[in-house]
Amino acid sequence: MFLILKGKKVNVNYIWAYFIIFFVLWSIRELWLIEYLDLMAPLSKAITSAFVKITIWVIPVILLVQLIEKRNPVSYLGLRHNFSKGLKWAGWFSLALVTYLVVLYLVILNKPFNINTGFNEWLNTIILVGIIEEIVFRGFLLRKFMEKFKFWKANTITSLLFLSIHFPIWFYKGLFELPYILSSMITAFVLGIIFGFIYKKTDSLWSVIVIHSLYNLLISIFN
Repeated sequence: MFLILKGKKVNVNYIWAYFIIFFVLWSIRELWLIEYLDLMAPLSKAITSAFVKITIWVIPVILLVQLIEKRNPVSYLGLRHNFSKGLKWAGWFSLALVTYLVVLYLVILNKPFNINTGFNEWLNTIILVGIIEEIVFRGFLLRKFMEKFKFWKANTITSLLFLSIHFPIWFYKGLFELPYILSSMITAFVLGIIFGFIYKKTDSLWSVIVIHSLYNLLISIFN
């Protein structure tokens, strides 16, 4: 199906084929390749994991934007526009997020800090994850779905897909058990909705990149 947008036809159906292939490739990484990655030395594992994730997540999106959308990926994905506005939103929301998690974990749950974070977690869970995952889900998928659907429907679909990409690693780690899996699914979905809303309000991917990475940092510290 094509949608007339700003005087030209835009193909939105290829997104579903893209996501299916993407999901399969990432599932292979999370269910099979991870066993071999775990056998590597910590530094080699961290670098190889980063390379694999960039290859599966970022490179295909850049190629699709260039070859099918015929646009500059940096501009198309929201990495060039409204940088200061994005950081302003990220700053205020980050302050609220830090306050909430500090009260939750330190005051209510009485959990101590955990600062023993290794290089692999810093690189692949904290630094890169915000950039890589937001490029795919908010910068690319949400933007494409908004060409066909109204924002909240597009955001809901994107958030469900964002939730689904966590299934392989949850399955691998044996976490599909109540009540953990229910709370994890709700958290992932709600975060997707929030990230999509902030991306829409700021028209800048940097806002959600910063917030996403900060969230992962805080979860690493408190868990």
